[in-house]
Amino acid sequence: MTNDPVIVISADKIQAVSAANDAISPTAKIIDLGNATILPGFIDVHTHLTMNAGGGGYEGLGISTPRAALIGAKNARLTLLAGFTTVRNVGAEGYSDVALRDAIDAGDVVGPRMQVSGPPLGISGGHCDNNLLPFEFHYSAEGVADGEEAVMHRVREVIKYGADVIKFCASGGVFSKGDNPLLEQYSPAEMKVLITEAHRLGRRVATHAHSAIAIKDAVRAGVDSIEHGIFIDDEGINLMKEHHTYLVPTSYRRNCDQYGLHARTDSGSGKSAKYV
Repeated sequence: MTNDPVIVISADKIQAVSAANDAISPTAKIIDLGNATILPGFIDVHTHLTMNAGGGGYEGLGISTPRAALIGAKNARLTLLAGFTTVRNVGAEGYSDVALRDAIDAGDVVGPRMQVSGPPLGISGGHCDNNLLPFEFHYSAEGVADGEEAVMHRVREVIKYGADVIKFCASGGVFSKGDNPLLEQYSPAEMKVLITEAHRLGRRVATHAHSAIAIKDAVRAGVDSIEHGIFIDDEGINLMKEHHTYLVPTSYRRNCDQYGLHARTDSGSGKSAKYV
């Protein structure tokens, strides 16, 4: 830590950080921040900037893609003001996160640097498929792909429309209807094709995975990061260490009573939490 530092910025880039008694260019514009503490920009690797907290479920059916992009513009500004200068946005309908990233890059709106996934990939009726509408609507989410050939096509499609990273759902979820976070969704063969094609095209892969079996099968298939990982077991932890797979725990309190589970912090094990 440096007391009274001088930060030299040129063309929106930090050029140097030095002590206050160092020479300052006579043409420099000086901004005195007083006794404020300066920190490096934070990075949030699991965001959904184009959504509002609590805006899912049936309420979310009333949010159009243009509205989602405008919600994203608001949240991007708040995120940057909170000190996060880079985010990875893993899941957005209508490629609204791609539009937001491009608007930030163009200087049209204020926000952090973004890596975006576009629509997350998933099975019909799974966590990444909006299954709240009845049959007569014949609706499938943009990222739905069933079978190895369809999965490969969908990876290519989201890359075509601007995805920096691929997101898919390996297990059921908590805030979705009709699926179960304790069960696996994509088969190991589908995961392998998805991840192999993404890597071949230069994209890393993140997966929503709660269940122990989904975590292990995704890691064996070569996934780059496990998102959530609530029900990870010791075998899964060892597999992740072996394959150098990242864990993004997205820790917050969850109600697991409906599954007969109780949460406790396991502070000495290197895990954020363990569910028993």
